[in-house]
Amino acid sequence: MAFQLNGFVRLASIGAVGSGANATKALCTYHTNDDAAAVEAAGYFDNLAKDLAKGDFIMAGLDIDGTPQLKNYIVTTIAAGVVTIAAQTTA
Repeated sequence: MAFQLNGFVRLASIGAVGSGANATKALCTYHTNDDAAAVEAAGYFDNLAKDLAKGDFIMAGLDIDGTPQLKNYIVTTIAAGVVTIAAQTTA
């Protein structure tokens, strides 16, 4: 499957790092029937390149129609319309 905008919600601004454009970070949720491998594939969130900023958090409910799983991601870079995320590595 591909990214579905109706599964994405920007919940709140959660603080700022520095000042200027994209200083304020966001907490977002995303629910999908896609599994972690699909969501973590290159280009999955590229449709949101103008709506996300480096450092934004995405709490994702994955594989909702199968074995649901929760994973947290952080936006690590956005360059030339390409959004790169990393999965949470600590509890």
